[in-house]
Amino acid sequence: MFVKRITFCNETIKNFDKIIDVRSESEFDEDSIPTSENIPVLNNFQRKRVGKIYKKDKFEARKIGATIIVKNIENFLKKNTLSKSDNILIYCWRGGMRSLSLYLILKNIGYKVSILDKGYKEYRSFINNFFINELDSIKFKILNGLTGTGKTFFLNKLSTSFPVIDFEKLANHKGSILGDIPGTQQPSQKQFESRIWYNIFIHKLKNQFWAESESHRIGKLFIPNKLFEKMKKGKVFNLIIPKKTRVEFILKDYKYLIDDKKKLNESLVVLKKFIGDKEYKNLKNQIENKNYDKFVFNLLTLHYDKVYKKICNYDKTYKDIKLSSIDDSGFEILLKKI
Repeated sequence: MFVKRITFCNETIKNFDKIIDVRSESEFDEDSIPTSENIPVLNNFQRKRVGKIYKKDKFEARKIGATIIVKNIENFLKKNTLSKSDNILIYCWRGGMRSLSLYLILKNIGYKVSILDKGYKEYRSFINNFFINELDSIKFKILNGLTGTGKTFFLNKLSTSFPVIDFEKLANHKGSILGDIPGTQQPSQKQFESRIWYNIFIHKLKNQFWAESESHRIGKLFIPNKLFEKMKKGKVFNLIIPKKTRVEFILKDYKYLIDDKKKLNESLVVLKKFIGDKEYKNLKNQIENKNYDKFVFNLLTLHYDKVYKKICNYDKTYKDIKLSSIDDSGFEILLKKI
């Protein structure tokens, strides 16, 4: 039987109505093709079990694996929502037996199906190549400013009218030492890169994006090297906002951290080596006394403003923009000045 195989390209996602990832849950969670649905033909436990048998007896492992796969596909077919008219792409780790098993059954039923040749490895090669060789036309406009100037707030506003890459949103992190977001985990580095690529893709590979003046590292993740180099050469719009306004904004933006005194104290420990014992104790006292306005003001003065001015990755400022507020009216002023 002829097996239809395709290679991954920029058009692949829009060419298929359904993309099915038949790898195990843990493989899928580490990274997957954007928009794909995880339908494991071998789940985590089953894959591990078959793998152990395979080391001792390949024939027996294949037989046991086949019986499990058939049962899992049977369960999927009983409750699947596939339409006969759907154009379906199936992939596994390297386009082998796992994807072929579902492909053959769906093909014989009458569905329109294809296999991603070389599987996820092919997709991952595409992503690696994209961030190394396909960025020449991409340019950036950068929102810069000290901590608390509302860069993410204004970036979100800009996204309604302009192509934007919100790296912090894609990384599930606010981009600072205190940037962990409660109840969320950061994606893997591979998944982060997939999210960035897909963000560029859904804007039809436009060549100019707005972004925030991120560091190379966001939490545990890194912006791909060549993309970060492009960002550093972007046209920089520097936000200048009164410190009092910045303090008020930070207290609202980081309310979840202010409300969790234990977490706040744990986060503050990381800063101890930068600000010294005396100032560290003063900041702790301000937390204990719930003097959060003073705490944030001093944190900006002692650490964040100094670091921001000292470590500047970006080209010289194209334009300074003075704003008195971080809200809709401030955004209207910003729009007129960019």
